Amino acid sequence: MNGAHAATGLLTGTTVASIAQPTPPGIALGALAGAGAALLPDIDHDQSTITKSAGPLTRGTAELLQTLARWTYRQTRLPHDPRASGKTGEHRGLIHTPVFAMLVGATLAGATLASKWVGIIAVYVLTSAALRSLRWSLPGGVRGALHLQRRAAPPLYALLATAALVYAHAVADAGVWLGAIVTLGMVVHSVGDGATNSGIPFVWPLKRSCDRCRGGSGCPGARWDRQHVLPRSLRFPAGAGVEKFVEAGSLVVAAFVAWPTLTSLLASPV
Repeated sequence: MNGAHAATGLLTGTTVASIAQPTPPGIALGALAGAGAALLPDIDHDQSTITKSAGPLTRGTAELLQTLARWTYRQTRLPHDPRASGKTGEHRGLIHTPVFAMLVGATLAGATLASKWVGIIAVYVLTSAALRSLRWSLPGGVRGALHLQRRAAPPLYALLATAALVYAHAVADAGVWLGAIVTLGMVVHSVGDGATNSGIPFVWPLKRSCDRCRGGSGCPGARWDRQHVLPRSLRFPAGAGVEKFVEAGSLVVAAFVAWPTLTSLLASPV
């Protein structure tokens, strides 16, 4: 689902930037950071785009977060949650919850105020992941002309894009909005997963009656029961064709959102 995730995150980041930082560099930063942030929750999977996006940095972070997810599951599970074993609680667990998304965004916002390098590194990692995913949304001719099919291309283009955004003061001007974009991008990812058959533990760490007990008073409770954003008849498996529709639609709407800012630049006197 990484194409649909990245596209919906790009739309989210573009929308936030059009309000908080309505300049062409600001829109570019919002779009790239939003697309990358919408891939972040899948760092709990070894083969995901975000895990591979920045080499040892993201692979090491993935291992730490996967360990944290498993540990959190074991420490907080209730009697009607599945028994913990092996990698239980790792994928689509803690890292996919809205609570964790808010924690990541708040931490990033605070850290960027403490050091400008935190924002720069975050933008590079998010941009690298975004380009790894979004390159497959481009026409084959464009992808070939830019050599985007090569493994080294996204990190290189991400480095150039980050340098350009730093030069344009977009990263410094983003401030706490970068944290907000990351939080919203991660939540958008979880909503997308919540539309699939698998679902997401949206309400963690709250206790609720599990689906088996159907709200019965005798239920000892569950925290990791997965919820959905669509009725059963409308849910789809990950990888279904509807994702391409979501991906294309999100990119088109993002273009419309960004258009007024981009045209104002072209219309302004030199």
